[in-house]
Amino acid sequence: MNEYVVGIDIGSSKVCAAAGKLDKNGNIQIIGITSTPCNGLKRGIVVDIDSTAEGIKNTIEQLERMIDSKITEVYVSIPGEICDISSNRGVVAVSAGDREITQNDVDRVLKAAKIISVPSDKEIIGVVPEQFIVDGYDNITDPLGMCGIRLEVDAQIIMCQSTIISNLFKSINKAGLEGKGLVFQPMAVALAVLRAEEMKMGTLLLDIGAETTSVVLFRDNKLIFNDAIALGGNTITKDISLCLKLPQSESEKIKIKYGDLLKAQDDKDFKIKINANFDNVVEVKNSLLNEIIAARIEEIIYIIKKKLESLNYLDEVSGIVVVGGGIALTKGSIDMCKEILGKPVRIGVSEYIGAENTMHSSAVGVVKDIISSGKIVFKEEKVTKERKRNDAKSIWDDEKDDYEEDRGDGFFSKIKGFFTDFF
Repeated sequence: MNEYVVGIDIGSSKVCAAAGKLDKNGNIQIIGITSTPCNGLKRGIVVDIDSTAEGIKNTIEQLERMIDSKITEVYVSIPGEICDISSNRGVVAVSAGDREITQNDVDRVLKAAKIISVPSDKEIIGVVPEQFIVDGYDNITDPLGMCGIRLEVDAQIIMCQSTIISNLFKSINKAGLEGKGLVFQPMAVALAVLRAEEMKMGTLLLDIGAETTSVVLFRDNKLIFNDAIALGGNTITKDISLCLKLPQSESEKIKIKYGDLLKAQDDKDFKIKINANFDNVVEVKNSLLNEIIAARIEEIIYIIKKKLESLNYLDEVSGIVVVGGGIALTKGSIDMCKEILGKPVRIGVSEYIGAENTMHSSAVGVVKDIISSGKIVFKEEKVTKERKRNDAKSIWDDEKDDYEEDRGDGFFSKIKGFFTDFF
């Protein structure tokens, strides 16, 4: 029995955490959300276990004060750029005598899809079904209860290096917490900010972090493209520091406070006073600062455009949703994105009150993903017969328990955070 579900997103510059639960009407509520600085990760990989553990611990302590409850268990998002995705097909014969497809048949076909060659340094951490096929009829999202002889599944196999996951869980354990499971970050963010129709029509999700920018394309409720570029918010901070000869700490402050691409060509220029090294005060033109910021953001967007064009994905994009830190919130960045990519662009905002900040999208998505999967039973939760009828198998499976049954509902319940223990 659990009172809250806690999801954390460990990034290159900060750790975000969110706590949520079901209300009496069965709706998900985000009760608390917070973040603290952390520099123990670089591009999704733990480079300092102690620093990462300290950042996690500080964040959880703040969250505990917000929700007035002790936190011992957390679910963690895993960045898409450190995962490999392979496609495979699983095939099984329907076992029931009356040829009705049962949950056992779905479990077996998902296991069959995992029979692929896996490098020695990696492990399969989950399966995302794209479609089920019953006796040759494809595009089936839920085959339970249907009749057939042959059941197939086209699935995406998610793999990651075992050492990366082990170091991540060691950091969580060192913070005094138990890591209960992982959630594939692109799916968590999509669950938090994308609308149902956007998942079908072809939406590009740009998650701009400190060190990397994640580029994910969804169409027909499927993840069809997942990549990342090694540029992010910290790149702009370093540019400002180098060009204006300022400490990076001061460069980050003025980037957040004065960053405005709409003023890069503003005739009404003014100077910004900054405390540089050795208590020296220097003055920087606001227009120059924003020209530096604009140049790097423009480069990032053009790199994304070229990447999509080279793979013939740009024409499949009907809209763009941007989440992340400073770049997403920089005034004028959305207009620049519209101009360069030629697509409608919006800021990805969560539907939950108090969780509208785009930096918290991943943590909120983890909470929503786990709760909607039906894995957690709350003290006050009353499960109705209708919900039981809608329960379906989660395809994120426990590696050590031979992929035991987890239950959820809907498309995203089929990509739920999986329970695992790599050490």
